[in-house]
Amino acid sequence: MTDPDPGTVGTPPTVIRVACIVLLVVGLGSVLISLPALADPAGARCHLARARIDAANTDTKAWNNVDTGGRKAKDLPCADAVRLAGQVRLSEKGTRHASVPSETAVRVQWTLAILIGLGQAISGWLVARRLSRPARNAAVAFSAFGLVLPVLGVISFGVAIFVLYALVVSRDAKQLWARSA
Repeated sequence: MTDPDPGTVGTPPTVIRVACIVLLVVGLGSVLISLPALADPAGARCHLARARIDAANTDTKAWNNVDTGGRKAKDLPCADAVRLAGQVRLSEKGTRHASVPSETAVRVQWTLAILIGLGQAISGWLVARRLSRPARNAAVAFSAFGLVLPVLGVISFGVAIFVLYALVVSRDAKQLWARSA
């Protein structure tokens, strides 16, 4: 028989365990969603341009439509889609137009998303495994970063709020990581 790992502790309270599992799953999900865009930033840029053109041409506002020469946005060559996306007006009376980020900007954004996702997954696992204050602080920080770059949209916001509640505000968190006097 072997001794248990001295760094492990008993089972965490339910709310903390659920927060760790949710943070782990969302972190890994963010990584999986971000990998294709990082692997092909030109394709991600092209997809974004076509989506902006399609959204502008299918809404009820005529002032932001873009002339695609009778083709659907998905059938446009990438260079044309990026050029035409710059013609989508952002407001009826304004002069601002939509823009498509460069490949470098896409690469940087998705690299950050992967790093935040990995941080969320690893810190969630460490909190569940060790229940240490530094692991908890890392999990809280990576949850907050998830608010700044919400890869999963509203799901990222909900997870961040729940994790912040579970690891900072909940009764179990206050008992587990009580401040010393």
